Amino acid sequence: MWYWIGMAAIIYILFIILEESIYLLWNRYVYGPKVRKARIWNNRIILGTAFLIRLHLKEIRQKSVNKANSH
Repeated sequence: MWYWIGMAAIIYILFIILEESIYLLWNRYVYGPKVRKARIWNNRIILGTAFLIRLHLKEIRQKSVNKANSH
């Protein structure tokens, strides 16, 4: 009895995995890969890094100006 219940559960889970895989592949075929989203995230990472570098350079310049003014 448990054998048939287990087999039915495994077949059901495999069917769900197969169905979701087909759904995702079909959406990728119809709409294309998510290049735009990846490009947006890459731009955000680059802009965030540039912002942090600018803040760091501004801090270094400010320290050097304060150091020059104190002497």
